[in-house]
Amino acid sequence: MTLRTRILSAFGFVLLLLLALAVIVVLVQRSQLIEQLDDRLETSAPLEPVNRPGGLRQPAGGAPLRAVDEPISDLYLAEVFDDGTVEVRVQGQLLTNLPDIDAIALRQPVERKIFTATSSDRESFRVLMEPRNNSWLVVAVPTATVDASVRQLVVSFLIAALLIASTLVLVAWWINRLGLRPIVAVTETARAITAGEREDRAPLADPRTEAGELASAFNVMLDDRDKTEDKLRQFIADASHELRTPLTSIRGYLDLYSEGGFREPGQLDDVVRRMQSESSRMSGLVDQLLQLARMDEGVDLNVDTVDVSAMLQAVVSDAHAAHPDRSISIDHTHGNVQAELDADKVHQLVVGLVNNALVHAPEASVVLGASAEGNELLLSVSDDGPGLSDSDAARVFDRFYRTDSSRARSSGGSGLGLSIARDVARLHGGDIELTTAVGEGCTFLLRLPRG
Repeated sequence: MTLRTRILSAFGFVLLLLLALAVIVVLVQRSQLIEQLDDRLETSAPLEPVNRPGGLRQPAGGAPLRAVDEPISDLYLAEVFDDGTVEVRVQGQLLTNLPDIDAIALRQPVERKIFTATSSDRESFRVLMEPRNNSWLVVAVPTATVDASVRQLVVSFLIAALLIASTLVLVAWWINRLGLRPIVAVTETARAITAGEREDRAPLADPRTEAGELASAFNVMLDDRDKTEDKLRQFIADASHELRTPLTSIRGYLDLYSEGGFREPGQLDDVVRRMQSESSRMSGLVDQLLQLARMDEGVDLNVDTVDVSAMLQAVVSDAHAAHPDRSISIDHTHGNVQAELDADKVHQLVVGLVNNALVHAPEASVVLGASAEGNELLLSVSDDGPGLSDSDAARVFDRFYRTDSSRARSSGGSGLGLSIARDVARLHGGDIELTTAVGEGCTFLLRLPRG
């Protein structure tokens, strides 16, 4: 059962319950009013008739009443004899119709009985009929006041029911318009997307409602999905392209060798050396891809207290061994700094930043620095090379992005180093920033929590 059906069923049940209560109230009220008329009949019926017409006498012990043939009331009192004659004793001035005595006389009950009868004009009367020695006493009062009260009560309940029904209809329309219709639209959009219409989006609703928030969140989710899938497709394409290059080189060397090439002395050794270089590059790329995959899954950190100054000195020593002719130094302005880090991952991060500066700024000097600001550790790697443009700086942390697409892969790398550096920083709860401009070098600033 849908939510719309449940709401409509609930509203219908409430309306039926109110109508049932109204019917019960009307019936109970009418019954009470009829009982009041019956009590009036009981008290109006004399115990025995007076000899003269119109005469009434109170029960024994009561004060006698003055005989009145036409009092100002709606009471009707008559005596029906065995021979069919009728002697009217009281006929109130407020009576507009008289009960049908001929029809009433046919009843001839053996004991006192109260029932409902009508006039010739179909007006209703409440009648008490009591047998006497040779006659029947008939006391009647019209039910017009009771019927009018019941009609007024029914009209009041009908108006109330109409107002309640109108209110329920408006509430149902309001819920459907602001709540259910947007949800149905989201459902239809989801079905359309499942059927292949991937560009469909849920229509926007009032953002102040839950349904509007749902539609907005649904569209954001779809947009994020498309962005993620685009990045994934681009990542797969870039990774395939990067892996295809060394594989193509290796396969080309093997094909040439199988066709009789590289038979001269020394040629095969050179080919093997090149194939080893390509396989090493491919192995390094695979290792970087695996490292990125682990970063995306959220690896655990082996956190320990690290002497950051000593770690930077180790990085500089290794870089000097690989590039003895380059200017690589440490800014000791802030002295020794310690922090709780994953030493291996942060060491790898700094090595990557230093290598990135050495490769892409071959004429520049590189300076490393470390400082502490409150609970934050600042690590910087700066060079005075050519710097980067704004467009390159905006994408430098994207995976497989190279600032110079024409650069040879042997010097340009895979384009994953800075992505790995950013993931390592964020894995520690920090981030990495780049400050650069064309002709002003690059400064990578790593911000990490010290604890």
